[in-house]
Amino acid sequence: MQRLRPCNTTSRKSGIHFIMMVVALIVFEYFVFMFCIMPQWFRTAWGITLLLVFHGFFLLMLLAFCQSVMTDPGVVPPNWGFYMGDETKRRRYCKMCNVWKPDRTHHCSICNRCVLNMDHHCPWINNCVGFYNRKFFMQLLFYVYICLLVTTSTGIAWIVLRVLFLIKMQQPIRFIEIWDVCVLVSAMLSIVLLFALTNFIKFHVRLVLENYTTIENLERDASQRSKYDIGSRRNWEQVFGSHILGWMLPFHTTISRPSGDGVRWRVHYTRVVDEDEEQHGAGG
Repeated sequence: MQRLRPCNTTSRKSGIHFIMMVVALIVFEYFVFMFCIMPQWFRTAWGITLLLVFHGFFLLMLLAFCQSVMTDPGVVPPNWGFYMGDETKRRRYCKMCNVWKPDRTHHCSICNRCVLNMDHHCPWINNCVGFYNRKFFMQLLFYVYICLLVTTSTGIAWIVLRVLFLIKMQQPIRFIEIWDVCVLVSAMLSIVLLFALTNFIKFHVRLVLENYTTIENLERDASQRSKYDIGSRRNWEQVFGSHILGWMLPFHTTISRPSGDGVRWRVHYTRVVDEDEEQHGAGG
């Protein structure tokens, strides 16, 4: 696994604030779930089962978050360049990094470096999402979503039971405690995040299956298909690796690392030909 290389110090320090916000949100949601919602169900079989399942996904979420933050998304190899026979390839030179950029490589103005297969710069992980950590970023989205489903459903159930209890006991509004407010705030935050993540995850899954990055998706025509699209299964394996177990675990092994090197890419031949014809036609 590649570790993050030094980049723009000022930008990295300012990005720490976003990570602190994420950590604070995780701590708050976990505290409310464990100490406000779940105590009444600790001694039930389904409550224990739920806790075990939740903590399994919670641990995977924390690992994916750490991997997304700490893993180097990919840097242009020092000896990479164009050689004899490469004249037909698109040449792009980065004046900031003083390197030739491989296909799908872009310069990040925040990190102040070129990133292999750059998808976007994510402030919430204070890192670019690129070739080597895109898998971890996607896993982070999935596991956050699952954990939010648990906290939201249990939070809503707790609120309903609490309201029914207050009605039954005919308790006035002043008997609402600070824990009630915490659960209500937690549930509202979880619902908002669930709605936001639903479309965000659908968008990024579609990009992976079609072999696009966010940057490429912004640059393409509506009807255009990626020349790197080599089939949904192989597109998926380029990000998640070839083994199903590796798709779930936030680690890079020989069977769960992204396929390829982030520099050379397999392409769909007919789409490359069509693209070349369009470029020559525009040039003519």
